[in-house]
Amino acid sequence: MSVDYKSAKHICNVVRRQVQSCYPDLYLHFTIHEDNGREKAFIEDSAEINEHPAGKYALNYPDIDATRKILGKNQTRFASIARFNNPGFLGAFQNNAYLGLCFLNYSRFDSIDSLKNHTLHIAWHAIALYKEYINHRKSKDKKTPDSFTDNHNIIIPKLTNHQIFHRNLMGDIFSASVQTLQGKEEAFELLSKQRITDTLTPKMGFRAEEFPFPMCIDTLEYVFKDNINQYKKNKKTIQSAIKITEDIGSTHTSTSIEQWHSFSLPSQQLAWLGYDIETILGAALYTSDNTYVQSIADMISENISKKPKIIANLQDYNPYTNQEVNSRLHKKLCKELLETLQRNIANPENYNLIIDIINKQNLSLKEGKIMGWCVPALIPMADMIKKCPNDDIFESIFKDALARYEEEVDNIKWETLGVLSKHLFHIKRDNGYISWDNVLDIVSENDEFSSIHCGIMLARKLESEGKYEEAHSSINSNHDNNETDINITDFISPNAIKS
Repeated sequence: MSVDYKSAKHICNVVRRQVQSCYPDLYLHFTIHEDNGREKAFIEDSAEINEHPAGKYALNYPDIDATRKILGKNQTRFASIARFNNPGFLGAFQNNAYLGLCFLNYSRFDSIDSLKNHTLHIAWHAIALYKEYINHRKSKDKKTPDSFTDNHNIIIPKLTNHQIFHRNLMGDIFSASVQTLQGKEEAFELLSKQRITDTLTPKMGFRAEEFPFPMCIDTLEYVFKDNINQYKKNKKTIQSAIKITEDIGSTHTSTSIEQWHSFSLPSQQLAWLGYDIETILGAALYTSDNTYVQSIADMISENISKKPKIIANLQDYNPYTNQEVNSRLHKKLCKELLETLQRNIANPENYNLIIDIINKQNLSLKEGKIMGWCVPALIPMADMIKKCPNDDIFESIFKDALARYEEEVDNIKWETLGVLSKHLFHIKRDNGYISWDNVLDIVSENDEFSSIHCGIMLARKLESEGKYEEAHSSINSNHDNNETDINITDFISPNAIKS
């Protein structure tokens, strides 16, 4: 059940006031919207934004393309700070005002707690940028730091991936710290479990590898249980939370972030392939050679009270293990399929069994499951069996078809399929599904996928027309008329798939 607008507005107002009590010249404006409603909500907020001294800069930023890009998105985020700086007369009567622009999509939160966690999280992004800018103004070095840009009175963060991930880490620490200092001690546990669960389950649009908060759970737990009093000496909650955030955040370097990446990204890939939490933790613990991955899996298992399944190997693509293991499994599945075909094909009419397998393999590919995919080897095999003129020579033709299949399977390099699998995973995670247009966009843009592209195109033709013969003759006819480059020879060329 999603959070309603009124509740989201209340939380944002509370957070804004809390931040402003610590930094009076920093005003956080939250544009609150539903999916695909950001631009409309921002326009409706324009009168309120314009009342702020820096509002005119926010509303009239000259980079229209950048503005449209932000307003066209749906993900909750901090965008920028508009600044108004009036130096006054001879340094007197200075007036500085900063407007932090934040966007919150309340329709994507299923609880008040989750929304509050993330509202405080993006507030930290605004605070961090504000502090960087203020420190820069006070410094003697007037060169703009590499961490942000300052054009047309708009300050925009310009961070490397590692800096973004580290700032996300600190944003979560800040969120947990503020709420713990306010007496809501369960907030830390809720946020910890939220980040872990979102890493081990398919959650559309959430890039778990960018949120390494679980890496600091043990340290933060110690601070909250045994060392919180030293931070409570400052009666301003926000300042105390900032102190905790900076103290804990400084101990987690890029190494911690890389270790989290090595665990979380494979976890996400398996989650989007449909595996449950216990299986994912088992794969990390028992099939990975990375000791950090094993350690993180063990820590997370204990934190959420989930027992990892004992797994020797997965009968599917396993991003935790090395490519050689995946390659051997791929070849094994292709060989087992060949043995199945040998047992079940007895005459030319049985070629439809191969067509069914082709369709099923492509449907699996569209779900992101690509282990054992060998359509470019199955198509010429089906073609040879279908064209067998009579049963008397079928045994010889079938033997040649089997040999052709084995030859083509050898040309389907697992490395190529592994790269395609990663592309499909990112699309599925961002959109919630994979369309044929998505697949074709990927495989048509890179020569590495040329045979995969041709195999999919012909196989889809088979599926749509329901008859192999019609599809094949239609494609050959089009090729003769120079309407397309698709031809059966594309599928049986030994160099069609590159390693």
